Amino acid sequence: MNYTINYSISGNFLRAEISGEYPMSKFHEISSNMDKVIDEHGIDKILVDLRGFKGRYGVFDGLQRIETFREESKYLQFAIVDRIENKTNNDFFENASFNRGYKLLFFYNEEDAKKWLGIENNKEFEKTLLIEY
Repeated sequence: MNYTINYSISGNFLRAEISGEYPMSKFHEISSNMDKVIDEHGIDKILVDLRGFKGRYGVFDGLQRIETFREESKYLQFAIVDRIENKTNNDFFENASFNRGYKLLFFYNEEDAKKWLGIENNKEFEKTLLIEY
């Protein structure tokens, strides 16, 4: 069960494309690594593309994951791009995140996500990084 995260950075914007299968046991490690990339590059706008990612956690697991988010993440904007068939769980996760003070929205096309982040004209990335788990 491997998966990869392809990080692309442009100024204060991070695009993370996740592909492969989701090993629940790796959530904290991967979240910590993403936090490290965010901190090292002064990122405050994050687009996470989950469309090539297999597997999701349920509502209860989602609540547990939200409880592990860093307080610093409340100052960031997260746009998550996913497939429409995951909308029911995503709606719950989005509401629970907002209720805890996080700016996290799910989108079902990348253009809308970029508009919400205010980076719709961003075409070039200064740095890319591929990590395999």
